[in-house]
Amino acid sequence: MSRVLLEVADLRVKAGGFLLRDINFEMMGDEYLVILGPTGSGKTVLLESLAGLRDIAGGRVCLNGKDITHEPPENRYLGFAYQDGLLYNFLSVRENVLFGARARGMAGDPGVIRRMEQLVESMGISHLLDRSPKNLSGGERQRVSLARAILTRPEVLLLDEPLSALDPQTRHAMQLLLKEIHSAEGLGIIHVTHDFSETLQLGTRVIIMNNGRMEQVGHPKEVFFYPATEFSAKFIGMENIIRGIIRKDNQGQLWFVLENGDLNFGPLSEGSFGTGQLPQTDEPAILLVRAGNIRLEHGDPPVTAVNCWEAVIRNVFFDRTHVDVYCDGKGLWRTSLSFFEWENLGLGEGDRVRLSVRPQDIHLISGEGHCDAEAMPSKGFKKYVF
Repeated sequence: MSRVLLEVADLRVKAGGFLLRDINFEMMGDEYLVILGPTGSGKTVLLESLAGLRDIAGGRVCLNGKDITHEPPENRYLGFAYQDGLLYNFLSVRENVLFGARARGMAGDPGVIRRMEQLVESMGISHLLDRSPKNLSGGERQRVSLARAILTRPEVLLLDEPLSALDPQTRHAMQLLLKEIHSAEGLGIIHVTHDFSETLQLGTRVIIMNNGRMEQVGHPKEVFFYPATEFSAKFIGMENIIRGIIRKDNQGQLWFVLENGDLNFGPLSEGSFGTGQLPQTDEPAILLVRAGNIRLEHGDPPVTAVNCWEAVIRNVFFDRTHVDVYCDGKGLWRTSLSFFEWENLGLGEGDRVRLSVRPQDIHLISGEGHCDAEAMPSKGFKKYVF
């Protein structure tokens, strides 16, 4: 069973006028943890606080059971790789890779030299050792930065937006490399990004940050399909976010009713709600449905089925892998189809259509204010444990 590698409890950090607060999580030794959030949400402040680069105002950070809250960076056994690589142009690539080892007095160790040679060979940068970093591409700089960060065998590798400045082809190659490093080195990785596609590709767990706080914690796919708050839903790109209220019918069944009262969804079960508990009647709620879970068909015959309604196609957008269709019918709805499905329908803008959604594809969250990560964990996952 994997051990608890990193424990963060009630962490509080002040950075100018910004406050990082209420940070609590445990990370297991084999985890690839992604910290996800928009610019200014506190992702990098959290990473730098773990690395010992910022003063901690409150709380505790433990690595392998040892309190490192106030230890200097060189005593934390953490590797750090910044977004732009942060290489020293006055040093060769070889000297950059050895920089952390030299700071710890290990650069002359034959074992360290052998490990460096193995690392740069496996990462495809051995031919660059005698070059200056200023002559490297973005992908090459990131590989050098990663080699430097893991040379001294850190317990945890901290990555700050490592892929954001790379072109798509290089980014994909670096994702594969990071997966290989995670597997081969057997170290925990904490990866900061604002890109949810990176999270799905790499992460085993994700923390969504919002204004210095943890908004939601969970498995990336679970967060993708079952965001716990309106902020999480918007940030990860939930296509249909509809406000309404919970009503009870004469048979005692619960339904989600649009704010204008024109459309009902249900009947609802406990599984429809992020909390796993049925809400109270007349409680505000937010309906979340993925575009791919809304079925689009020709508009005839008239709509009579449950969770089914008429609409008009307003806009059609072709993406690289699918077609997005925006429909106006008791609100604006976005559906997503494959090219084959769209061509077979033979529809276009202005056509009347029928939309429907299965009850099991309906996800509801509270419509009242902010609901923090502890109150609304992802379905089926233990809170804060990675």
